[in-house]
Amino acid sequence: MINVKACALVLLACAAQASAQDVLLAGKAQRVVLLAYGAQECPDPCAARAPQDGRPWVCINNGGGCEHMDVAVNQVFLGEAGGTRRVFKKGIGEWGPSFTDWRGEVVVSQEGDRISWSPAHMRGGKIYIESKKLRSIRNVKTSDLGPDADDLVALDAVLDRVSQADARQQRRSIGKE
Repeated sequence: MINVKACALVLLACAAQASAQDVLLAGKAQRVVLLAYGAQECPDPCAARAPQDGRPWVCINNGGGCEHMDVAVNQVFLGEAGGTRRVFKKGIGEWGPSFTDWRGEVVVSQEGDRISWSPAHMRGGKIYIESKKLRSIRNVKTSDLGPDADDLVALDAVLDRVSQADARQQRRSIGKE
């Protein structure tokens, strides 16, 4: 029985470390920086795969570099922001940067290396997010909450659903469901 408890504690500690950078926050986007491959903080993906023996080789990559969004944190909903500012970093894919139309208040989610965001829309004192931009939070699809005609979903409704899913997962992990 002690071994089972010890294994469970180790697994919990590993899960906590793996999700240590996970966060959902609202804040003001301060700046967005686009970097070319090879620039500081934007390593060339081909350089890491180059053969060490000097053989000729070809690397094809349709990425466009890296992008960083610097956010002044106003509110943290899940996880920890790690301070009053947080910089989100990701690669630019073949369709171009994703940190576009970023002026103003934003809601940003980071789960592992997956980063998504939405402009924050205020209505009646509540924050709404665009379900096509911030598509899921902790595996809860924002589109499942019935976006309105403007594709907006109340953030508190998404957080309620996330809380329900977390509670259900916790019950399953201890064998209660």
